[in-house]
Amino acid sequence: MSTRLLPRITPRRRPNPNHPPVTPALAAALARVLAARATDPTWPRSLAALLPPPLSDARLAAAVSSLTDPDLALPLISWSQSHAHRLHHDASTTPLAHSALLRLLARARRFDAAEAALQSMPPAATPTRASLGELAAAYADAGMEWKATEMCARARELHGALPEARHSNRLLRLLVERRRWEDARKLYEEMLAEEGGADNYSTCVMVRGMCLEGRVEEGIRLIEARWGAGCIPHVVFYNVLIDGYCGRGDIGRALLLLGDMDIKGFLPTVVTYSVLINWLGRKGDLEKIRSLLGEMRVRRLSPNVQIYNTVADSLCKCQSASQAMSVLKQMFASGCDPDIVTFNTLISAFCREGNVRQAVKLLREAIRRELEPNQFSYTPLIHGFCIRGEVMVASDLLVEMMGRGHTPDVVTFGALIHGLVVAGQVSEALIVQEKMAERQVMPDANIYNVLISGLCKKRMLPAAKNLVVEMIEQNVHPDKFVYTTLIDGFIRSENLGDARKIFEFMEEKGVFPDVVGYNAMIKGYCKFGMMNEAILCMSSMRRAGCIPDEFTYTTLIDGYAKQGNISAALRFTCDMIKRRCSPNVVTYSSLICGYCKIGDTDNAENLFANMQSEGLFPNVVHYTILIGGLFKKDKVFQAAEYFERMLLNHCSPNDVTLHYLVNGLTNCMPSIMNSKYSKTHKKSALVDVFKGLISDGLDPSISAYNAIIFSLCRHNMLEKALDLKEKMANKGYSPDPVTFLSLLYGFCSVRKPRDWRSVLPNKFQQVELEIICRHGTLFDQHVDESVSCEVSKVLQLYVEEFQSIQQPEVFASS
Repeated sequence: MSTRLLPRITPRRRPNPNHPPVTPALAAALARVLAARATDPTWPRSLAALLPPPLSDARLAAAVSSLTDPDLALPLISWSQSHAHRLHHDASTTPLAHSALLRLLARARRFDAAEAALQSMPPAATPTRASLGELAAAYADAGMEWKATEMCARARELHGALPEARHSNRLLRLLVERRRWEDARKLYEEMLAEEGGADNYSTCVMVRGMCLEGRVEEGIRLIEARWGAGCIPHVVFYNVLIDGYCGRGDIGRALLLLGDMDIKGFLPTVVTYSVLINWLGRKGDLEKIRSLLGEMRVRRLSPNVQIYNTVADSLCKCQSASQAMSVLKQMFASGCDPDIVTFNTLISAFCREGNVRQAVKLLREAIRRELEPNQFSYTPLIHGFCIRGEVMVASDLLVEMMGRGHTPDVVTFGALIHGLVVAGQVSEALIVQEKMAERQVMPDANIYNVLISGLCKKRMLPAAKNLVVEMIEQNVHPDKFVYTTLIDGFIRSENLGDARKIFEFMEEKGVFPDVVGYNAMIKGYCKFGMMNEAILCMSSMRRAGCIPDEFTYTTLIDGYAKQGNISAALRFTCDMIKRRCSPNVVTYSSLICGYCKIGDTDNAENLFANMQSEGLFPNVVHYTILIGGLFKKDKVFQAAEYFERMLLNHCSPNDVTLHYLVNGLTNCMPSIMNSKYSKTHKKSALVDVFKGLISDGLDPSISAYNAIIFSLCRHNMLEKALDLKEKMANKGYSPDPVTFLSLLYGFCSVRKPRDWRSVLPNKFQQVELEIICRHGTLFDQHVDESVSCEVSKVLQLYVEEFQSIQQPEVFASS
């Protein structure tokens, strides 16, 4: 359209010479005069000069609107009224000026003053619809929906219409956020009933509300109903619908809607992809995220920092922090500046993985980039360094955090306390708790739980009880976990009386124990052999609606087995199976122990075989119990066979196993010397070597150690054999030439023959060399030929070195 025709279509507004506009210079002058009224008695005359009569309502309203401070506008209106009265002008009809004042008060959130201004307005000075709308919007922004509703009702009463859509929408949005659906729908319908009363934003707010409730299809129908009727849907509507589908877990439909956008000619924006990637990130669907990022590249849309943060967080959770670092590099390469959330995500991930050094580097990089670290930056680091036992570093980080103006809260202190407890520094954790009290940061239930658990593990039970009392005094109610931890702590300290008192006190306080709590008490009764009380506790457990589990039955079975009451133990095993509770490895170890206690090793062996047929793998406890029981029954070959099987299954013996073996071999020495291998027993290296050594007149105890060391070495357990050699020496049994020969077989078995010098002495006496050579023949029978040859080579080299040392000595003596 030609610019020449525009003036004819839209007439230009000519300024009224009687009402010149309020220029910025005039506004500044008015503000100066009004601000100085307390010290300048001539201020009314100055105002009169700036705003000469006749002062119309419109002119006064313009002057009020030009002031940013409501405290200056109030005296301006008062002056105008008194000035008009002196000039015998009508000062009551100033609705525009009063409305301008209401708008200023609304923007400043001066609600009490706004209410006072409304009450003091003359009857003829009706507030304008726009001023009431602005006040309603301000109330809505402040979360005061009842006052916002009242202003809307007042506008309808005075002007026959709601405030403009831009003001009403603010109340509509608040009602939707507060989930007040009926009030929101009523307001929306009233807006629709008025011409120009509802716009795109109004409809979008309602659709968002429906989507928050998961009623996405209803939102789509509303868009379709409003299409063209004062509402032209655009990409924002699609973004809201996509977010709605994702929010109810229907990401598939959200992706279909993304495809539908292209068909209808709407181009997805960065926000569209951000919504989808955010929800996919929560699900950990990295493959689909990569696909959407590819689409963005095709559309030449650059990911924003929120998208990068989502991808980094997903990689941290699904893969590793190291892989998430690639996102940071991409951000640098694309020119997208990371924010503190980016760094916090990576810091937290590296701390979870234990790589606190890399996390610190990220913190320093964030500071170098002039980003302000917050509690989420420091808390994972404080926790991570405490777990590593580097308490001073954690403390320094806490001081640095406070130096940056961030007051530690219960989460930060909790991280420090938890880390200290995990590191075993419970006393230091208690000092931190005292510091919390000094800063008036009260511990929550989680912090008390951690402290009480740490104190119980350290057997500091009086201090743990004091903390429970403190919890109650601070109105922090102990939960089941706290009481159960205390009960278990007292039982471990063999203080059943206090454990029982805590259990009863717990029920008095209305905190009813769960399965774990009952199990702890049953464990205590069984530990002290009070089986009747344990059964009564199990009955109480059932009455309380707690179903006994594997731990309950296994504890009772173990209690009866330790008393030698195997029939009761079997009865509870049958009951356990009937109730579809499968026996576990602990159940079997208890039963095997029970049978061995009464000397019934046959049934113990049957249980051991049955356990394996059930798919349960025996551990060191099962083997040790059987080996000890068989030695007690003088069944040496069976015991040796289980030891051999134990080593073949790569199950390393513990100190109890070794004790049973040494005592068993020495105590059964007469039967070993008089026995021969039967058809049912395989030849055992343990028994064979021990028998050969004591036949040669060597010390039985040292021979038992040497036989065990050789057995370990032939099964490539060299480290365990070296450890046993040290224990042997600590018990007063000096390693002899056979010990060193056994270890030499170990070095050769693990292909480290050159390391023999680390355990063999520099020289042997001639007699000792003869012992080594003699027993080498015995040992060769139980190792591979390759190992035997390797040992032979080392011994030959050693003998040659020995002879070369002896020759100079012979010449010297001659």
